[in-house]
Amino acid sequence: MTALPLTPAGLRCAHQADPLGVAPDRVRLSWRLDGAGAGRFQRAYQVMVTDDAGAVAWDSGRVEAAAADVAYRGSPLSAGGRYRWKVRVWDEDDRASGWSDPARFEVELDRTGGWHASWIAPGRVREAVTPPSGAGPVDPVARALSPAPYLRRVFTVGQPVTSARLYVTALGLYEARLNGRRVGDGFLTPGWTDYRRRIAYQAYDVTGLLSQGENVLGAILADGWYAGFYGFDPRRAGAHYGAAPELLAELVLRLADGSEQRIVTDGQWQSSAGAIRHADLLMGERHDLTREPHGWDAPGFDASSWQPVRTRERDGTPLVADPGPPVRVTQEIAPRSIASDDSGRHIVDFGQNLTGWLRIRIDGPPGARVRIRHGEVLAADGSLYTENLRTARATDEFTTAGGPEVLEPRFTLHGFRYAEITGYPGGVGQPDVTARVVHSDTPATGSLESSLPWLDQLFRVIDWGQRGNFISVPTDCPQRDERLGWLGDAQVFARTACYNRDVAAFFAKWLDDVADAQLPSGAFTDVAPQLTLTGAGAPAWGDAGVIVPWTMWKMYGDTEILDRHFGAMTRWMDFLERANPDYLRARELGNSYNDWLTPGDDDTPPELLATAYWAHDAALMAEIADATGRAGEAAGYRALLAKLRSAFIDAFLAADGQVASGTQTAYVLALHMDLVPDDLRAAAARRLVAAIRAAGWHLTTGFAGVGYLLPVLSSAGYDAVAYRLLQQDTMPSWRYMTGHGATTIWERWDGWTAERGFASPWMNSFNHYSLGSVGEWLYRYLLGIDQEPGTAGFGRLLLRPHPGGSLDWARGSYASVRGTIRVSWQRDRGRFSYRAELPPNVTATIRIPSRHAAEVRDAAGNPPSALAGFPGAADAQEAVFDVGSGTHEFSGPALTVAQEASSASRSAEGDPGSAV
Repeated sequence: MTALPLTPAGLRCAHQADPLGVAPDRVRLSWRLDGAGAGRFQRAYQVMVTDDAGAVAWDSGRVEAAAADVAYRGSPLSAGGRYRWKVRVWDEDDRASGWSDPARFEVELDRTGGWHASWIAPGRVREAVTPPSGAGPVDPVARALSPAPYLRRVFTVGQPVTSARLYVTALGLYEARLNGRRVGDGFLTPGWTDYRRRIAYQAYDVTGLLSQGENVLGAILADGWYAGFYGFDPRRAGAHYGAAPELLAELVLRLADGSEQRIVTDGQWQSSAGAIRHADLLMGERHDLTREPHGWDAPGFDASSWQPVRTRERDGTPLVADPGPPVRVTQEIAPRSIASDDSGRHIVDFGQNLTGWLRIRIDGPPGARVRIRHGEVLAADGSLYTENLRTARATDEFTTAGGPEVLEPRFTLHGFRYAEITGYPGGVGQPDVTARVVHSDTPATGSLESSLPWLDQLFRVIDWGQRGNFISVPTDCPQRDERLGWLGDAQVFARTACYNRDVAAFFAKWLDDVADAQLPSGAFTDVAPQLTLTGAGAPAWGDAGVIVPWTMWKMYGDTEILDRHFGAMTRWMDFLERANPDYLRARELGNSYNDWLTPGDDDTPPELLATAYWAHDAALMAEIADATGRAGEAAGYRALLAKLRSAFIDAFLAADGQVASGTQTAYVLALHMDLVPDDLRAAAARRLVAAIRAAGWHLTTGFAGVGYLLPVLSSAGYDAVAYRLLQQDTMPSWRYMTGHGATTIWERWDGWTAERGFASPWMNSFNHYSLGSVGEWLYRYLLGIDQEPGTAGFGRLLLRPHPGGSLDWARGSYASVRGTIRVSWQRDRGRFSYRAELPPNVTATIRIPSRHAAEVRDAAGNPPSALAGFPGAADAQEAVFDVGSGTHEFSGPALTVAQEASSASRSAEGDPGSAV
């Protein structure tokens, strides 16, 4: 049967579905292809963009290309303009699809002149917090907190509304309300930026919330990142940004007669306070439900006691449409257990360390004071362990009004598995309590299942750590008084993050924060947005300014992000070269965290690690310059790389392949960053294995080295050693964490040990994704889902599974920008079988490991097109097949244990293969 023509689907603009605000220079249109059959591909495409009146803004015409991600190249886009677009494609047989269902996008308002609104805030000086009756004096932290401002504006609509858009932002956090209903489903809006450099706003279609006659637009504000407690500095963020939150909003109505009506934040608004007595990201919230002005956000409310607002004209700070995904409630979790004592204390275990808050249902008398404290772990006596939160109180308090009520915060965030509830009238039942999981809405794109339950658990633990820390920015931890956008953590985890979830828009937003934080010297910083730590970024931290954009291009094939940040990356490279003219990076090392939180002494020379990362930057910059058509710059960066490589070899590499200090991280960086000459790579790899063996088959890497450790081992032919480290269950190891109750990756290898208990509470997060960067190896090596070298965007795949250890089978998938790639493999009674399901518009080289590679066959009985060997192998151990889209199956003799160890491994000091 002849397959139907390919169909374009999943249309996206700037990596988002139908965005209501996108910068004109970020309008990039993409789609995937649906269609059954083998060898399917797109021969050509045509994109059509029309404006709101139906006029054609861009007709690409037929373009002969397989690309499914194209930059807009039509007439200039109007600020605030509304556009629709569609695409059709021609397949491998030159058959045209129909036009896709139309998608839409709206262009952001002019960043400085497109707004008619003013900033508003309550007119009176911030009200001091008062304690509930009988609660005693207010402590200094509570005294620094203030009630959340409630703001409202009444307006009249005289005729039917054909469409309405609300553009809104805050210095702080906002919840917008319209006629008694919440606007949008996002939380912690507008997100975190450096408010001195750039303020993000959201746009909402609120057509269905309006009516003729009286309407009310309202908002509640909170301090958030702008004016609340944040970072590990005990000061409020007001010491960094501002003292109190403000609102900026503009409601634009298109009416039936073709006219427009605007309702903006101005002096006609009123303000008051309500139930939310304070709201802070670190400290938590306190609500007094007896003080809620019910109906305040709807018509008919008596606001005669409300006060006028004060206004402030906008300055020149750019207002930008938020390019990232919203923070949403993505899941709800019921308690696993509730332990209660005679004092009325209830410890609720949700079975999962998560980021979010509780929703509690209650039916009791007025005046009950319910208190909720949050923690990641329990102390030995079963009480809530909170010492590792440092100064973060992570406490929500509610005074009830009586009767059935729902207790839920709105402007805070907690990292917790356990919650302690006190003051609840009567017994707490499981139906009464729900944990709401909150993070930037980045849909899952990766999966992994295997024959080993602990491995599946590790995969889930890595993903939960990512979910809990990707909240507007990639934070280090979600629970203590820090929660900063550390660059080093992000760069080492970025590729794992991309496999796990669709983070294209998320990182696009954060890379703007990284650029905003760049110093005049050209140095990137340690954290972004910049809140503290204002000096030059440390090695492996500042380098994220190059590594993360390169990773986004590799995973999503989007060169626009490279073009946007090329100038910033170039300034960083110039900064490094000015500071280190001898091409050894020994100066301007900032805080020099080195291989942060190694399980033992960090003996890797700081200059070695720094120079290796600089060389890595140079190699990536050459690729980036090539990908963006900058041939001259590419040649310059290759010349720089040659100088750095030579300097590194002279300073740190001996003639026998020994790398200075002999640490695992030293060898890993030298090998991964291609700083070891070809004739010494095998010797250096053997010494790495020897270092692992000397550590009792344990890893000794910290943040900067851990993500590269297993990929380096597998790339050098040491799969057996990689699996041995993966399967290690004594400390330090991933399995030690999961075997002792971890449901998210810990900050430290020794966050808790059976011998010593908890590590120092001053640096001991139990939700810290960095050490979970092993996830990249699970996808690229264990499952074998990778790309051909030098390519990006998963158009040309390299599918090369690495079976090993005690794994009998594994299966997994990755939803790439070209479509979902599904693979599975199994070892059974001496046979190895492999299956791949590939989407249209990709090609793949598949390499099947086998003890007799020439005997491997596909499902039709065809032999391999070529044979290949593992690094160091004496004979062919891989059968090579070249395929296109569709389902492909292969089988052949499995590798022997000795072959899995590889001849390279067996020639190492000792026999790592024999001990696996």
